[in-house]
Amino acid sequence: MKTKPWSLIVLALLHVLAPLGNLLLNAVRAGRTFPAQLHYWFEVLPKPLLFVYVGVPILAGIFIYICKRWSYWAYLVCLAIIFASNLYSYWTSMNWSTLIALIVVLLVDLLIVAYFVVPSVQKIYFDPRMRWWEAAPRYNFNHEAVVNGSKAFIKNLSQGGMFMTSGPALQSNDSLEISWNYEGQETKVLGKVLYKSPDGLSCGVRFQHTPESQRTVKDVIDSLHAKKLIVVERLPGPEDSFGVWLKKLFTKGEGLFPKTRI
Repeated sequence: MKTKPWSLIVLALLHVLAPLGNLLLNAVRAGRTFPAQLHYWFEVLPKPLLFVYVGVPILAGIFIYICKRWSYWAYLVCLAIIFASNLYSYWTSMNWSTLIALIVVLLVDLLIVAYFVVPSVQKIYFDPRMRWWEAAPRYNFNHEAVVNGSKAFIKNLSQGGMFMTSGPALQSNDSLEISWNYEGQETKVLGKVLYKSPDGLSCGVRFQHTPESQRTVKDVIDSLHAKKLIVVERLPGPEDSFGVWLKKLFTKGEGLFPKTRI
């Protein structure tokens, strides 16, 4: 998959739509029509409680969708607020219906927390390398370079890094000095080995730009883009669509947990 995991997109959307579900459910429980319940929420209900019913679930969905370390913790805070509000509702109106609602919310919260502590889900939020959809477009370069004083071959290139298929012996996190001449323009850039392929023959490099290298690499990228040398295999395709994801989920049980990759 070359897009944001559909499981997270769907979960975020369900949270954003949750206030509508809450509105309908509360209308049924209170014996009100939908317009009457809408009036009660926005005209009678205390504004802090209205924010918990409407604003917090929407914020939770947004935090899920953002997929950052801080949004991970912000989402869990939202989840705690939602549960606390349901606990408050039960405390102020103890009856079987509110108790059942509290138990349902507790079970849902536990399932969601369990989902977000799964390593493959956590990595999406905690490790920027796993958010593959944020990667800059790559372009076929197939150009010789000099890396740490030795000849090397760059297979493809992006604004933020490159994939090298030959060069000096390197290990993960090694620092690099890279230079090449393309169309008469000399480029020099620093980098760090981000990962090595299983066969140890090629490696991915993340650039550590200076303002000058940022500009010269961009010039090269612009030239490659004009020549339509983008690596199409890295672009989203039909296999990354929602329909394909949904089919795999129900027929093969795949797609519930994102498959992290470098």
